[in-house]
Amino acid sequence: MEKLNNILYYLILLALFGACAFFLHSRQLAVVFVLFLVFPVLSFAAAKYVSKKMTVAASADGLWHEKGKQTGITLYFRNKTVFPVINCIVEFKAENNYYPNDIKNTVNLSVPCGEYSVSLPMTPVLCGVMRVKLEKVVIKDALNILGFECKALSGCFFYVKPTPAEDISLPAASELYSEDSLISVKNVNGTQPDGIREYAAGDKLRNIHWKLSAKYSELLVKEFSDNNEEAAVLLPELYMPAIDSILDCTYGTGIALLRNNMPFTLAFAAAGSEQLTKIYVNDEKGLTDGIEKIYLAYPSESDDLSLFALRREYAGSGVIHIHGGSDGKAVTDIL
Repeated sequence: MEKLNNILYYLILLALFGACAFFLHSRQLAVVFVLFLVFPVLSFAAAKYVSKKMTVAASADGLWHEKGKQTGITLYFRNKTVFPVINCIVEFKAENNYYPNDIKNTVNLSVPCGEYSVSLPMTPVLCGVMRVKLEKVVIKDALNILGFECKALSGCFFYVKPTPAEDISLPAASELYSEDSLISVKNVNGTQPDGIREYAAGDKLRNIHWKLSAKYSELLVKEFSDNNEEAAVLLPELYMPAIDSILDCTYGTGIALLRNNMPFTLAFAAAGSEQLTKIYVNDEKGLTDGIEKIYLAYPSESDDLSLFALRREYAGSGVIHIHGGSDGKAVTDIL
């Protein structure tokens, strides 16, 4: 309808100038009439040329963004021609990998020659990976009649950091790090002993290599390359109906553990896999890296997949299991 209206307005103006030039015998009006006559052709050609020469890219203001806080997506235009664009229509989609949708956003912009950028406000409200995809960029002619699509488009992505859940209550350190609740170094933390030596006073009994000790009739212990053999396990379920609440609780629990000088192993299983992904965490950067790996995993419709995978490798205690409740909120159990 808008296109028909624009064509109608153009024809009316063209008829008025033609009539005035004819009845008034004005050379100036005749020149204007000719210009109006050829202007659409020049406008169409310029718009088509710009559509082939212009590139459009989306960029996030940083890799990590706070959930519930306004951030920005910047659109970068590079118009390599001498023709400015009066009406550029940009259709884009900002989609969370956990909550995909088909909602498109549209903005109309004027783009000058050369390089130009504009920031679009955005407020992510859920955890996950936000992918910004430029669906279509259309260059309209000056009369807003024809449109030509740009092909050189590139999107971007960024991570939405969980909001630490409030009222996190941690178990006592003795419960997570007691002799009975220590996690198996080989199975859960993914490390292997890097040497054998004679037993010394103060060595822990669980590090004794019993087979070699029996063979050589003396106590021998396993040496490890790092100190993560005493890490408890933070075990979130990637349970889709409650994933946002589970991630908030996981992040909050991880922060609380670190602030209490309690390193841990972040472990989880993705949909379609019975194997645990395990990340040893002893600082906030390690926790952030672990959350990133969770974002790149597939969520599950099962609320006990991670627990099932863990029990295949380890049957002890010292596990903080975070899963979904009946109301879609995260529930924390100490195993």
